[in-house]
Amino acid sequence: MVPTTQSNHSKNGTAPPKEPKSRSTRTTSLLIRIITALIVIVLANQWHLASHYVQDLHRNDARYFDVSFAAFLGEDQPDQPTIKVNLDDASYITSPICGPCFRGDMADSRQACYDVLQRLLKKSNDSLADAAQLLAERHPECELCLPQKCREHYLSRDKLPPSASDSASSANDNQQYKFKYWRFDRAAPKFTNPTTLTLNSIPSELRIPPSRFNDIGNYFQEQFWERHNTTSNSSGMDFLLEYNPGIVTLPTNLKKNLPQEAAYLISLRVTPANNCFPTHAYDNLPKNVWEAVYHTSVNHLGLALLDATYNILPGYEAVIEVDSQLDLKRVVKRGSSDFSPTFMDYRIFLLNGQVYLHANADTTVVTKLKLKAKGYPDSSSDDDTDHDINKDPSDDEKGKLYRNYKLQNLYGGDMLQVSVEHQFNTIWSGGLYGKNYALFGVPNKTHPEAEDAVYAEIDIAPVHRVQQVILDEYNHSSLYSVFEHLWKPGTHKSRNFKIDYVNRRIMRTVGNTTEISDPPFPSYFNVDTPWYPGSKAPFKTTLHGGACCVEFTKEQLNIGDTTNTHEESLLVGIAHTKVPWRPWYNKATKQEKELLPHTHYVSLFYAFDRHPPFQIRARSGFFCLGFVPETPDNTLPASEGGRFNPHSILTRNRMLQQNNVTFDCPQMHFVSSFTQKANDESSVVIGYGLNDCTGRLVEVTKDEVIRSLFPPLDMNLVVE
Repeated sequence: MVPTTQSNHSKNGTAPPKEPKSRSTRTTSLLIRIITALIVIVLANQWHLASHYVQDLHRNDARYFDVSFAAFLGEDQPDQPTIKVNLDDASYITSPICGPCFRGDMADSRQACYDVLQRLLKKSNDSLADAAQLLAERHPECELCLPQKCREHYLSRDKLPPSASDSASSANDNQQYKFKYWRFDRAAPKFTNPTTLTLNSIPSELRIPPSRFNDIGNYFQEQFWERHNTTSNSSGMDFLLEYNPGIVTLPTNLKKNLPQEAAYLISLRVTPANNCFPTHAYDNLPKNVWEAVYHTSVNHLGLALLDATYNILPGYEAVIEVDSQLDLKRVVKRGSSDFSPTFMDYRIFLLNGQVYLHANADTTVVTKLKLKAKGYPDSSSDDDTDHDINKDPSDDEKGKLYRNYKLQNLYGGDMLQVSVEHQFNTIWSGGLYGKNYALFGVPNKTHPEAEDAVYAEIDIAPVHRVQQVILDEYNHSSLYSVFEHLWKPGTHKSRNFKIDYVNRRIMRTVGNTTEISDPPFPSYFNVDTPWYPGSKAPFKTTLHGGACCVEFTKEQLNIGDTTNTHEESLLVGIAHTKVPWRPWYNKATKQEKELLPHTHYVSLFYAFDRHPPFQIRARSGFFCLGFVPETPDNTLPASEGGRFNPHSILTRNRMLQQNNVTFDCPQMHFVSSFTQKANDESSVVIGYGLNDCTGRLVEVTKDEVIRSLFPPLDMNLVVE
């Protein structure tokens, strides 16, 4: 605002004499008005953002809920009896409005149905039912805001197996239904055989000493300056953690060169980068130390063989520095704060009986692995001789290069020997910064003996994008073409990174990318839906890949109490989303930030056709996976398999939180693998990381997954 002065005439209540204004005075006055108006607009916009996303998040109209949500926060609302309810004592809350109303959009304008319903209610004294009726008449795509229509949505006979249909048809049409909204930690599938993953091969001196857990800030700084003063490369810390496990079931053809008790192969990200400790422990670090912890260039690949009970076979594990051995490591100049690694988040896939290693670089890169245990010769392979893996192929090899390049183990001895059969190839289908692509195979219907067609899942939702790829073949592109992928055309940027050799090896594709939009509504909804309705939805609508895919046959899908029937099998995967950072966080108070903290993760199942165009047929609501149970002496509890990892006790430093409720899950649980259980078609194995700190495996029956995707009626409806 522009300051003004008050004349004596104004003070005395008399009007000052008018004086003619010059052209310059009028121009100045006009400019002042324009500037003032612009300032008001900016301030109003900031107020709108803050009020839209923060100030009203905990205020909910009593007409929408059977129990006031303000009651959950200990706040009373006028003219509404307050019932004190502790959400920790319940698995869900209820509302007369169903999830598709809270989260549905109007097709023509993409406005949220709930937002329009709210405006109708504010303009009148109509009841919720009357306002919903008016909304449905004006916008038929919002008809599920009518409680009766939403009830019919869940009770639709063509969605129910005969037993459930009979039950629904016999229900009294006058019964009052309410809709359930589940806690993230209570919606998770039941699991068995949880196993903590710990690599014995990591030297004890490279573990963070438990005695420094409560003094971690000083420990980080000591580590940084010791490395900075004694080495030419200060791009990391001298400690390591393992997390984000990948897992594949080993087929018979791969076991001939491995111990016979080996049932699985796991991969792990091994790095100093972590989120084990409370946020304030990192916020108080000097910038250069913070960069070294979070953006370290050290990202190793951990591999290990597991038996059928998920225990690591003694001696059969390795930590490998992949980027340096393939001559791809980024060179970090002394004093630079750019410590970005070459690769991140390794994971593995089993395709056509072979293990493929997948990593995130500028985008997703893939190579084929070969495994051999010491003492198990492989007479069918070429000699493991050293050579230049980046040497251009000869004309007869052009585009298809198989060269067995043995990797040296950084830690773990030589019992497990690992080779790559060729340099990484790059999947550019998703553009720059595409990552976490899932790879899956589809059998050839007309030639069952042929190899599966392999597909890369680029995006999951709101558009499901899938591209057929040939993993071991590539087209050699120009560096200019790589830069066109990396930056906007015409910006004339350049760089000298070794990874660009891999970026030029563009993986061959078949046909066009399939794109299918409009995924179905979640099979159930969570507490965030009524807490943050309509356009205030806290989680990103874009779903990212976590792990895929496991086939569920039609016989497995059509279990007794689910709400659908199936004629074909489906592929099932696990996606994730998070609360993103938003601009209003810059102006928000500490209390407002705590009400809706960002970078908090949830997962969901999704199921799609196993043939193009890969239509998504179902997706679950959100869930989160929990911690290793605590014990008084900080040891592995009897219910947990594997080996005790001292970092497990740190994962509770960061809990999943929202709307002043703390859930029994990590802030960041990241599902990194999902595979069929060995020798058991009825169960799957899920691998996940906890707060970038530790890794864990759990076993889940397929029935549990199916009930999440196609839940029984009582997961959504409660009869009043």
